[in-house]
Amino acid sequence: MEKPKVRFIYAYPLDVSRRNLAEERGIDYPSVEKIIETKDNWERLWESFEKENSVINLIQEITKNTPDRSLECFVVGGMMSSMSAPFIVTTLRRGADRSDEDFIDTMIHELLHIFLSKKKSYFSFLGNKYEAETKLTQNHIPIYAMLEKIYEEVFKSKPLDYSRNDIPVDYQKAVDIVKKEGYKNILEDYYQNI
Repeated sequence: MEKPKVRFIYAYPLDVSRRNLAEERGIDYPSVEKIIETKDNWERLWESFEKENSVINLIQEITKNTPDRSLECFVVGGMMSSMSAPFIVTTLRRGADRSDEDFIDTMIHELLHIFLSKKKSYFSFLGNKYEAETKLTQNHIPIYAMLEKIYEEVFKSKPLDYSRNDIPVDYQKAVDIVKKEGYKNILEDYYQNI
């Protein structure tokens, strides 16, 4: 499998609309220069982290997949959530500058979504196994199982969301399910069913 490379791009048009929304609501928003500086710092941080840990290879190994889409990561100030489609990371998290640790965590989380989204059987497997849960919870159960495996191997710790008390309810439900069932059991089930 060819190893994909992440490219970071300042998403000027999207950022302008977010900046205007912040201004309308009287909310502080980082300057263009600050966002570009953060993007440049993140690019260096990610390249160093990736070189040291080969996390893209680890994600390929865990998901058993390589995306066929570009890994262009668009960076904006805020007024939205980070996401995988389109691949966006905000410089702000809950109104404060995103820490380097949180940036790395967010990158791994969103990359897992990107790598998994190509598999058609992924969503039907989740819907069948966790039909009582919301789609958002269903989608995040394997994400947190895979995050836990990555964190165990790379950081010798648990994912950041395991100790946060401010994550959305559907995400917390996924974390609770992974803790209860065990990430190894969830991954074994994933490998057998997709």
